[in-house]
Amino acid sequence: MLRYLPLLLIVLVACGKEAVETSSDVATYNIDPGRISVSGVSSGAYMAGQLHLSHSAIFAGAALVAGGPYYCAMGELSRGLGACLKGGEVGLDSLLEYVQSAAATGLIDDLANLSNDRVWIFHGALDQVVDQGPSLAAAAIYAELVSESAVTLVTDVAIVHGFPTLKTGMPCDTFGEPFLNACDYDAAGEILKTLHGELNERTTASGKLLTVTQPGFDAAEMLPQAYLYVPESCAEAAACGIHVAVHGCSQSSKFIGDAFASGAGFNEWAEANAMLVLYPQVASSKIAPMNPYGCWDWWGYTDENYATRQGLQVAVIKATLDALAGMVL
Repeated sequence: MLRYLPLLLIVLVACGKEAVETSSDVATYNIDPGRISVSGVSSGAYMAGQLHLSHSAIFAGAALVAGGPYYCAMGELSRGLGACLKGGEVGLDSLLEYVQSAAATGLIDDLANLSNDRVWIFHGALDQVVDQGPSLAAAAIYAELVSESAVTLVTDVAIVHGFPTLKTGMPCDTFGEPFLNACDYDAAGEILKTLHGELNERTTASGKLLTVTQPGFDAAEMLPQAYLYVPESCAEAAACGIHVAVHGCSQSSKFIGDAFASGAGFNEWAEANAMLVLYPQVASSKIAPMNPYGCWDWWGYTDENYATRQGLQVAVIKATLDALAGMVL
């Protein structure tokens, strides 16, 4: 088990004023199993890829912002801090072989589930924290697993290491808190439209941002509760999709409260399109495992199965989705 934090992975923080309500009981919703997707930023992008391939029977697509290919670190921090962060040869053939082996042994879902999936991969043209190479490698692997035509690669937005929004955050060329960047570019909308097809235009997020329990959080180095955005229609039992938006390092509620959950732009699209948004939350630690910035496990600090269905953090997020649906998805 790797126990040391990749210190350079400082990921996206968000800002917002949306009120948060605590849910004392786990409510269940009318989840449409055909409209479930996942996205993540930086370390969260790696987790999004792990969720997608581990449970491709559930997720209809994935979006990776400033991240790289599935199992890039191969359980080694040195690889994570090397080619998976700074660029260089990641060993595409070896990664594909691992994916195929993991599927054959049931560690991840059958790869046939990916046949109709869509993938959106984004790397900022001014990003000096994570090299463009890992994003290109992710696109190349997904082109093999789904199809080249099903992969959207965006590399021409002049943004530093951050999550682009219409108006929220720092100037597009300025790196710093809240690591949301006002680029007149709606990444949340581009993600959801790519993964789910034609959507109604975004509207005011008039629903509620709740906190919900993350089952088994403690053993997985996660926080007790996640955020959940619930549109008014979903609260009234309409059939709703669900998007899982995974934060990155220094971006959990321990660091910035509900800022990312309120400010990234997903909720406005969710409200207009009958879609819940789940924002899982990972813990930070200054002792073993050394993870003071609260990064997701994409190199093996929880256990060797971190990237599979057996991965502790993957399992908690899946269990949270099952609890929200009131059934095993």
